[in-house]
Amino acid sequence: MAQEPAPRPRRGRHRDPQAHAAVLRATRELVAELGYHRVTMERIAERAGVARMTLYRWWPNKAAVVTEAVADRLAPEPLPDTGSTRTDAIAYLGGLVRTLTLLGDPSVVAGALVEQGEAGRAGLRDLLAARLEPGGRLLDRGVERGELPTGLRTVTVIDSWIGFVLYRVVFAERVPDEAEVVALVDLLPFTGD
Repeated sequence: MAQEPAPRPRRGRHRDPQAHAAVLRATRELVAELGYHRVTMERIAERAGVARMTLYRWWPNKAAVVTEAVADRLAPEPLPDTGSTRTDAIAYLGGLVRTLTLLGDPSVVAGALVEQGEAGRAGLRDLLAARLEPGGRLLDRGVERGELPTGLRTVTVIDSWIGFVLYRVVFAERVPDEAEVVALVDLLPFTGD
């Protein structure tokens, strides 16, 4: 019987775990020091001690590196439960605003979306989709407590909230202030207020 040939080493995007961690750490540091717009792939590579071409083998652009570097901070915050649906809803929306402005002013999100193209839109869709179910739970809890009317279309409310914040941050490039968030929540038909 013929002996099987030895497997060839794999080629492709093998990432050295230490270099990968150094790049993500350098990216977080640079964004904190300089702001998103002043960070470049060259600066990241220099700070991390890797070749710039290594970055481009691993990530297509700066927005992709930064997104991965802050991914843990993009996860939904724990669902608030203060006993007041109104207070919880204001905190929920405040968390969404903070997430979308995590790296600076609204131009960061708009710029990253343009830079990443379809991948950026998909990432933003995923980020927002992760907030739908918790928001629905928050409103359902309000219905169960009798603070909101039975039959409230919670999915529509959450979609409209997310749409409002997304429009303001990404398209109008303006951060909704607390008064606007409160006014949005106060459009809900609270019972007994």
